[in-house]
Amino acid sequence: MTEFRRRYTDKSDSASRTHISRLAFLLAALLIAVTSISLAFVGYVASLASTKQAIANEERLFRNALDERLRDIVREQSSIGISDETVTKLVRGFDPVYARQSFNMLWTNYRHNKVLLISGTKQILAESFQDYTHITKRPASETPALTPVIQRANELYAANRVRVPGGFGHRSVQGLELDQYALMGVIRLDGKPALYSVIPVMPDNYDITLPGGDPTLLMSVKYIDGFLLERLNSQLNFTELRFEPKVIPTNAGPSHLVKSAEGVNIGSFRWNSQTVVDSIWPTVIPVIAMLSVTLAALAFGIAWKIGQLTRSLQKSEEQNRYLALHDNLSGLANRLQFTRVLESSTAALPSKPFAILHCDLDKFKEVNDTFGHAAGDTVIKMMAKRLKEVVGKPGLVSRIGGDEFMIIYRAGRSRKELDTLCRALISKTLVPIPLEGGNTANIGLSIGVAIAPADGTLPEELVARSDAALYRAKDLGRGQHFYYSDLMKDSFLPEHDATTAKNYSPLRA
Repeated sequence: MTEFRRRYTDKSDSASRTHISRLAFLLAALLIAVTSISLAFVGYVASLASTKQAIANEERLFRNALDERLRDIVREQSSIGISDETVTKLVRGFDPVYARQSFNMLWTNYRHNKVLLISGTKQILAESFQDYTHITKRPASETPALTPVIQRANELYAANRVRVPGGFGHRSVQGLELDQYALMGVIRLDGKPALYSVIPVMPDNYDITLPGGDPTLLMSVKYIDGFLLERLNSQLNFTELRFEPKVIPTNAGPSHLVKSAEGVNIGSFRWNSQTVVDSIWPTVIPVIAMLSVTLAALAFGIAWKIGQLTRSLQKSEEQNRYLALHDNLSGLANRLQFTRVLESSTAALPSKPFAILHCDLDKFKEVNDTFGHAAGDTVIKMMAKRLKEVVGKPGLVSRIGGDEFMIIYRAGRSRKELDTLCRALISKTLVPIPLEGGNTANIGLSIGVAIAPADGTLPEELVARSDAALYRAKDLGRGQHFYYSDLMKDSFLPEHDATTAKNYSPLRA
């Protein structure tokens, strides 16, 4: 029976809560230790994060500088490529002298290492190597790296081409961003990595038109050499800026990977980070000590407050649990608690048999009708007290509604033991109950008994059958008890039992 009471008690586990305050103080001490270690770790992580952010800023600055250098190449070649004269002498016709003069100017003034003139039929008409210009006519496809560049440049031109009287023109570059009409990027040409820019040759004053078809392209190339790196680094002032023909791992320091037009890795710009992380410990250790002391006072204060709140919450929880599982008037277990215990008890069958006693007060309605509901409440309270005194710890007494009580009893399952219990219950209820005004109430008790597992193994069965036995007890004259098994022997199963079995659910209110 001890195990039965412990398993189905409605009281909260107060023993575990007595340790909460002690645990709070232990956690406070642990928190101080963890916080001290964490502060040191945070300092370390902060230094790493600072370095990472500094490297990210350096990489962003480099990308901006590289992008600006590419834009410079576009501006420099535009002095030749965007010109009515160039359209006349290199597109509408081809003047080798003009081509040499133009290409030489791009080398002399801007150090464009290589300049190419590519016709709309994808023929290279002129090609310079620093200050030497070679007039030729060879397919651009002989240089595979040019194919994707030419294709993308033609697509860009097609998006800007406009029809004009006598031919075609190009949208005014005054309203366009550079990357809207010029193609820029990195390429590997002649076995060397290089920056490039491609623009369509177009008029500036629109006194002359362009022919149909693909455009004539002007391509400028600057090899990534010491001179270019020096120009790139003139504003950045990075340490040991260099170019390496490989991909640099992300944890190997700052770098910038560049790819060709078709997405092939060409190499990485790399430099030594300027970020210098000084030792943080002379600063962090005093801060850790100060914060630890402050945190200790705060943590132990909170732990003390938690202890107070825990005790208050414990009382509140116990009260809430009690109200949820008990009948407000009688103080007995309510239907919810009865249902839970019954379901758990049937789940333990057949190893742990038990009996259900379905009890109903006799003549209770007369008390309500004669003396009023206040008197009825007094009777219910007194009967609940008496039933609980007789049953004691081995059983659960519950009020499931009105003047109806149910008992789950495990101390004895034999007829002799249950007869003794039922007679004691009935005898106890026969004692007159004093009421206000000098009146007394004479109440009786009828009991229906079902024994598990003999009479059933399901909660619905046991309740319905104990109810049928109760019905039979009342039918025989009240003030007595009756067993469901005897009901079956008498071949007497009233319609009441079938209806109850069909409609009863332990969970319904």
